[in-house]
Amino acid sequence: MTFEKYCGIVSRLLERHWGVIDKDVIYKSYSREIGRIAGCITLVDGSYIDFAEEIIFVNRKMTKGRYRYKYLKDVEIFRYDNYPKHPGISFPFHHKHTSTGVIQLETAPKLIDIIEEALRQLF
Repeated sequence: MTFEKYCGIVSRLLERHWGVIDKDVIYKSYSREIGRIAGCITLVDGSYIDFAEEIIFVNRKMTKGRYRYKYLKDVEIFRYDNYPKHPGISFPFHHKHTSTGVIQLETAPKLIDIIEEALRQLF
């Protein structure tokens, strides 16, 4: 896969997902293998996800460099990122912030999973 193909997948996801009512997304390609996607996704209740992800393809396999996904509804509800400067969080630094603390994760989340988790907060 290439960064361009990944952008097509993200674009179709945001166009077709029932819970997404608006989006403002920027796709920035640095090469066929490296790029950045950032933007804001508005959900059916007016809450939104602010996100950015650096995508890197090595031998056609995708990995994420730096990323953040922040779900807000008047205040921050949850946030995922891989910023390395959190006490108790070790490499590869994937973690989730909630009102009760920080949880280490084994892998980076996917945008679809963030959207679905945010929508579960509504029902």
